[in-house]
Amino acid sequence: MLIEVTDLSFSYPSSEPVLDGVSFSVGEGEVFAIVGGNGSGKSTLARHLNALIPVQSGTVKVAGMDASDPSNLYSIRRACGMVFQDPNNEFVSSVAQEDISFGLRNFDFPESEIPGIISRSLARVGLAGFEKRDPHTLSGGQKQRLAIAAVLALGPKALILDEATAMLDPEGREQVMDLALSLKSRGVSVIMITHFVEEAALADRVMVLSSGKVLALGSPEEVLTKEEVLKKARLFPLLPTRAYLSLLEAGLVSPGASPLFAEGLWEAMCR
Repeated sequence: MLIEVTDLSFSYPSSEPVLDGVSFSVGEGEVFAIVGGNGSGKSTLARHLNALIPVQSGTVKVAGMDASDPSNLYSIRRACGMVFQDPNNEFVSSVAQEDISFGLRNFDFPESEIPGIISRSLARVGLAGFEKRDPHTLSGGQKQRLAIAAVLALGPKALILDEATAMLDPEGREQVMDLALSLKSRGVSVIMITHFVEEAALADRVMVLSSGKVLALGSPEEVLTKEEVLKKARLFPLLPTRAYLSLLEAGLVSPGASPLFAEGLWEAMCR
């Protein structure tokens, strides 16, 4: 496994546990969604995976490296890159290529290789030719793709998206999600921290957090169709699931597995 978390617990000073015995793993090339309402512990967990928060109790291993070992911190941050909610807070320059080169120079990439890495990284996220652009003149979706390009330039094994689509319009959200899902075919694991159930439905596996505890872990079909689980996490099932449950209560469809997508709802209605 690329990421292994075992019995992780964490508390901020003078607070109740933000994470309480969290355990899960993420495989190479897997899209893994972590969902939950505000205050569920999602972002705190994400920062543990990137070694931004020290491990208090339990273990976190990334690419075989123990996050509690200070000598592993920089290697973990390179192996597991992170993109935050507001891309404007991540830019360090008014020129896109300089923004990407900042991380490369911090990790001592050879100067002669940096221009080529920048061009390839921009092309990878659909921003070829944007080297001289000012990041602040880009659309929301383009800004997040530039932020992702800066992470991908370092050659990470995993990419963490911490509510990376929360501030985007529908078009920008679609751009970022399409890019994130395309990374799977290249062997890059994607960990999506989100409160959008429709985004989590596109993942290989989903984990639901509530008050720092794992409520459910499994495939989207296994997890996101469980109304009671989502209710505890202050989330709502997708429309096909809600429609099916309403039809079932009215006696208009036969009992069975709740559908996650429209196709499943159609099949249930036909039965």
